[in-house]
Amino acid sequence: MECSYKFKFYINARHSVNLGGNQSDIHPHTWETVIYIAVKSQNYINFTKMEKMLEAYFHQYEGKYLNDLKCFKESIPTMENIGRKIFVDISNVLESNNLILNSIEISENPTRTYIIKK
Repeated sequence: MECSYKFKFYINARHSVNLGGNQSDIHPHTWETVIYIAVKSQNYINFTKMEKMLEAYFHQYEGKYLNDLKCFKESIPTMENIGRKIFVDISNVLESNNLILNSIEISENPTRTYIIKK
């Protein structure tokens, strides 16, 4: 039996993208990020501790213009690139707490979701 925990977070931030030579205007999103976590060695996790840890991570993006952040100087902050960055960072945070990131879903609106699985 495979079991996991699901946490949902929201990031309110702005970005602009240049795709195919077309530069978009700076515009806001409320990215919904859903994180699925598996436990390695125990039967439960401390929800409060986990939420605070993840909220602290997501806080770095809140209200920011993502293009100005150091982590997006070498890549365009598209939904996909944001998702991959979050996946790598959250994986490292969870591993150090004996947890496994199974997958994340990041949505820039209700009809567009990018999914990354381990």
